[in-house]
Amino acid sequence: MRIHRFLSLTDLVVGVVVLVALFLPRRPLYALDAYKLEPEARADLGAAEARWMLHPESALAAQAFSRQLVEAGQIDWAVEVPRDTAAVAAPDERWRAALSVSEAYIERVQVEPALDWAQQAEAGCKEAGARCPSWELLKLELYLRYLKAGVKSGIDPRRDPDGFQRAAGDALHTIDIRGAGNPTEP
Repeated sequence: MRIHRFLSLTDLVVGVVVLVALFLPRRPLYALDAYKLEPEARADLGAAEARWMLHPESALAAQAFSRQLVEAGQIDWAVEVPRDTAAVAAPDERWRAALSVSEAYIERVQVEPALDWAQQAEAGCKEAGARCPSWELLKLELYLRYLKAGVKSGIDPRRDPDGFQRAAGDALHTIDIRGAGNPTEP
């Protein structure tokens, strides 16, 4: 029998693609080209990465590393790191990782996923009880109110960032306790 009766050109192409995929090297773990950063920022980023790699289940380590990645302009990594940690973190710490994912999505100007992760963070914070301080819960609630109002407005933050900020900011009522806005008071 001839081999062309059993194998087609498609079978050979699929076989080659599978072999290439199997033998490609793993994706590198380097977050960025370190030579692009200032030495102090590079050291801070390296220390945050080392803490997270040592404790990948630590939401605090993921949060710190994610913030360093945002400052370095590596937004995709800033989303991936806390998202991976949220999957393995202790239930009373997951909210921190979820909040970091939300903050990274905001840096990518993707408000819908940011809102989803912020809602997960709020729910996790409430479930954590005493492990989530009341001031953190308040901050989360204000952040959520801001995001919900912005999303509800229907304004695309990529096209009209100022309009989105105005619409979202209108949901937050500010109170001036010093009376600086009143010209009759000193």
